[in-house]
Amino acid sequence: MKRFNDFSKMKAFKDAQEHGKNRYKDVGCLDNNRVKLGGAWPHEYIHANYVSTPTNPKRFICTQAPLEKTCADFWFMCLQDRVETIFMLCNYKEKGAKKCHEYLPTEDNKDTMSFKEKGQKVTVKFESSKAIKFRDNSAAKVTKTVLTVEGAGCDKLKVNHYHWIDWPDRGVPTADNAILELLEKARVSKGPIAVHCSAGIGRTGSVVMLEYVMDQLLAGQIIEDTDKIIQKIREQRNNSVQTDHQYLFVHQVMMNFFEKRGLLDEATSAIHKDFTDQYSKCVL
Repeated sequence: MKRFNDFSKMKAFKDAQEHGKNRYKDVGCLDNNRVKLGGAWPHEYIHANYVSTPTNPKRFICTQAPLEKTCADFWFMCLQDRVETIFMLCNYKEKGAKKCHEYLPTEDNKDTMSFKEKGQKVTVKFESSKAIKFRDNSAAKVTKTVLTVEGAGCDKLKVNHYHWIDWPDRGVPTADNAILELLEKARVSKGPIAVHCSAGIGRTGSVVMLEYVMDQLLAGQIIEDTDKIIQKIREQRNNSVQTDHQYLFVHQVMMNFFEKRGLLDEATSAIHKDFTDQYSKCVL
């Protein structure tokens, strides 16, 4: 399951390089299911792909973290696709490097932010913010911010923005129920759930893979082999799930979920315990 780029399937991504619309030169954006900006927007390109789950052909929009010159594109995409939920899985700076541009107002910062792109304008207004208290007393630090977005000839939109503050780059958080609880909150969204980390493939892909499994489980389907699941996701969002640890994290979260609900027999529980011991040593 090595990662690679087939740039013959990423022509729009290559064309966008000279316009500075891509965060990383080696993180491609597939043509086959990329999000296209329409309406009166001055151009159609954004580094984002629709990604399906078994029961929803556009459950997710996986995208890179907004750059200074793509914030307007990002918010217009949310308006156009009626994105009610955003997962931000990175911080603005990580290990001294800029990972994301400041693209939303906060209580301490500006009350309202406006972004422009060649005569078009999108306005984002801060409504409220609070730290999420998880049911199972998870230590995960996640802030929920409610925003109102409007402009560019679109209907006003209310957005719930979840910022996971302590998910390490190329790493994994504690494999508890926190991420599944967030996905449960987001599942009511009619439109796609927008997910981004910095590149929009590693942490982002891990979340998408978890929801893919949960979607099959909730639909009463047999859960596919995970190597097949990751392949299907990567055919929509190139190189999703970046590291071995992220791939193992998905398995650990799901097995903990099954164990907690008494869905594992005695023999499988013993295997789960052994897996957990090895996993703990891996991710230290």
